[in-house]
Amino acid sequence: MRFHRSLSRLLPLLGLGCVAGAQFSDVPSLENFYRRGGASATMIGNYVYFDGGEVSQALDGKAPGEHTTRPVNSTISIDISKSWTTSDVVLRTIDRPWSSKINQVIWTNYDAAVFYVWAGRWFGGNNMTANELWKFTPDSSGGGSWALETPANPELLDGLEQAEYMVFANDNDTGFAIGGVANGWTRKGRLSDQAIPGMVAFAMKTKSWYNLIAGLSPILQADTLAAGAGHYIPNFGPSGLIMALGGVSHPVDAAVNWDTARAYDFRNLTFFDPQTRQTYWQRTTGDIPPSPRSQFCLAGFQNSEGGYEMIVMGGYDHRDKILYKDTYILSLPGFVWITAPDSPTGARRTPACVSVGNRQLLMIGGTAVGGWENKDTAPQGLALFDMTEMKWKDSYDANAAV
Repeated sequence: MRFHRSLSRLLPLLGLGCVAGAQFSDVPSLENFYRRGGASATMIGNYVYFDGGEVSQALDGKAPGEHTTRPVNSTISIDISKSWTTSDVVLRTIDRPWSSKINQVIWTNYDAAVFYVWAGRWFGGNNMTANELWKFTPDSSGGGSWALETPANPELLDGLEQAEYMVFANDNDTGFAIGGVANGWTRKGRLSDQAIPGMVAFAMKTKSWYNLIAGLSPILQADTLAAGAGHYIPNFGPSGLIMALGGVSHPVDAAVNWDTARAYDFRNLTFFDPQTRQTYWQRTTGDIPPSPRSQFCLAGFQNSEGGYEMIVMGGYDHRDKILYKDTYILSLPGFVWITAPDSPTGARRTPACVSVGNRQLLMIGGTAVGGWENKDTAPQGLALFDMTEMKWKDSYDANAAV
């Protein structure tokens, strides 16, 4: 990443967010938009919200160069109560009272209609703060407000290691975050990269944090997990199930090396009961996605017959330097992988994905070969996949059947 770090430290004192701050936008025009990535996304009610990450754009008619990216300093919402195309959809910006982070954990409490963000990496390692959990409370029109969530046990939160590339998911009561990688941009003063073992949890009703590193991790205690994806499946078992897919394992006691990290494949999947924390493994069949695969996106849908479908899109193989554009669907309870059409907007990593409108996947952003200076062919970095028609689209149908 090419960025004027000395200027970035001075500009907050002047009230500017980045180099030539007045010219940058968190939501560039169609003509100026290049790439968006590293955001975290969720849906509450009639709105999708995504927060954090980076954006690149043209300035004064010039393609991204020295100013390659800037942090997205707003939370952005999209109305899904009405149909739209990716070219004309309105992206609403909402003020956020702290500096942007990348690859954050996001947990959603659907009963209370709020969501939380935690951990991740500060853009450029700038404006770093203490270990904090932020809560967003939406209003009824695509806006809302942020507030710090005071923990019931602040000493435990203070002692947790913030990381990026954590694998996260939540049921209606507890958010879980597994593994991740900590570095000098996730905590001030950290001198080296390190893989973080185990799992932490946040109980949303009691505001209590838990460190589940000993014996309660969905992966072996000696292992780590980074840059995979987690997902909550509500309709299997009395408490639902949380599944961890893909990603890689770095040794705890050695330098982080993405090229040689051990991969978790998609043939043998790990999941656990969020209440009992009992861990299970299941073999899959069908068209198994190739691995290593990290930094992909994942979303899921309950189908009309009581089953569940999970969709995996994109990602990156650090070992063989392969950027994926393929799409796969995992059908439960059979645990069968099915190949879906490749993304017509090309290969990408670090997109965010949300299930919307009964049967549609909304893909948000992602970087490609050429990085931030490669203009995305997806308008505004958005694309949709229809689970019934099994095709990628540039339009959202608010009236689509289940």
